[in-house]
Order: sequence, then C-alpha cells, then structure tokens
Amino acid sequence: MCWAVPAKVVAIVSDVVAEVDLGGGTIKKVAIGVDNVKPGDYVMVHAGVIIEKLTKEGVIENLKFIAEEIRRTEEIMGKSEEEARRAADEFFREALKILEG
Repeated sequence: MCWAVPAKVVAIVSDVVAEVDLGGGTIKKVAIGVDNVKPGDYVMVHAGVIIEKLTKEGVIENLKFIAEEIRRTEEIMGKSEEEARRAADEFFREALKILEG
C-alpha cells in the first residue's frame, strides 16, 4: 500500500516540477499535478506527484491519521499500548515542530 504524504512547497523549479520539504531536512523534486502551486503551499505528494493542495489544518489532520497508523502498527508488532502511544505521540510532536518551523 502506498500513502500520500504531506509536504511544504519550497520552490517552483519549472512549470511541471517543484521542490518540497518532506520534513527532517528532506527536500525532493516532484511533479506538479495540480494548478496554482506556489512556495509556502502545503500539499499531498503521492508517487512523486503533488496530487492535492492542503490547508495547514488539513496537514494536521493527515499527521493525526499517520500517528494513529503508527500506534496501530507498533501494537501489531508486539509493543505495549503505552509504548505504541508514545511512538505515535513522538511522531506527531516532531511533525508539528517541522510544520511550525
């Protein structure tokens, strides 16, 4: 299964390519698949293509979803509920720091 991930547009390279910040200092060139993308926009990237523009609130909702999936995966992998919750909470806190940064 492949998921789209939230990112922030940092530069427009050409009419069809943008650079996005995926967090943690990871900058990638991706294809632009939607109209009117500009630096500072929050977007969803899937398979190297911007597929949707998001509001900041939309990014936060996506991060919550990812954190919940991390929690569930940690439990499936044998971690206690507390360990799984801590892993999800840590991801969410760090992701918010990047978003706010």
